Amino acid sequence: MNAVTPCKVRRGCYTTLKAKGVKSKNVFPFPYTNFLLSNYYGIIKKGGDIMLEKLKEIVVLVGEKLLDQKKETFFIKNKKDEFDYVTELDLKTQKSLQESLKKEFGDIPFFAEENGYDKKPESSEYWLIDPIDGTVNFSKGFPEYCISVAYIKDNEVEIGVIFAPQMNMLFYAEKNKGAYLNNEKIYCSKENELNKSMILLSNFRGVTYKYVETLEKEVLRLRLLGTAALQICYVAAGYCEAFISLKAFPWDIAAGFLILKEAGGVVKDLNEKEVDFFESKSIFSNKFISPDLIKKVKNL
Repeated sequence: MNAVTPCKVRRGCYTTLKAKGVKSKNVFPFPYTNFLLSNYYGIIKKGGDIMLEKLKEIVVLVGEKLLDQKKETFFIKNKKDEFDYVTELDLKTQKSLQESLKKEFGDIPFFAEENGYDKKPESSEYWLIDPIDGTVNFSKGFPEYCISVAYIKDNEVEIGVIFAPQMNMLFYAEKNKGAYLNNEKIYCSKENELNKSMILLSNFRGVTYKYVETLEKEVLRLRLLGTAALQICYVAAGYCEAFISLKAFPWDIAAGFLILKEAGGVVKDLNEKEVDFFESKSIFSNKFISPDLIKKVKNL
């Protein structure tokens, strides 16, 4: 595994990250890593809508490039504060995605986290991109990070693709056609008891602890993994029962929003109202525990 050791980051400054001890490609100690890069093409060329298949191919190829780039020295800097990072590879990955999408699909506008694309286009269709969701994880060498791309048309997510390259996990969905992980259909869990449920949380400094205090004695386990997109996918795959998003942007959650819905999940606010991917504070869950979970946290 790539051992990435960051130097101390000073606000507003670039610092160097050095990758050490990289001896082989794509060898990671996880139980779900038998899906290797050599198998991607067997998945992305199997039927389905041509736009989805092309998008999967683009995201996987950019993800493979990111794995190669992270072996080299790269730079990070602070964004909004000393706890918020952006890396050189966030910017390069977004640029690669934009170039590939434009070449394949023409002049569809971009709505993306980096490089000044963070304003919603006026067009009825656009790409919604998070080049690296879980940048802090990525900068530390922690494998829970991903590329997230959604195709939006008439304010609806039509296609969502999320790829975690270091763990070889490719989640995707097309509207009304189900959700998939590495070509296998996925579904949310059917657990209906909170005390048997694993709940994931986002990290909102000064707020998350309230949810921990409230839920730690009510649920089976709590987890904070540092990537909204992947945590939503884990709910969609039935690995856990809910993800509580406390402060998210559309590019963090749009692709996951569709994947979860297609897996049978629900997305609601703290008033139990179904919401879209522009809602920053919402609960992504299976449909069985949603009411009880919302009751526990609605007054926080």
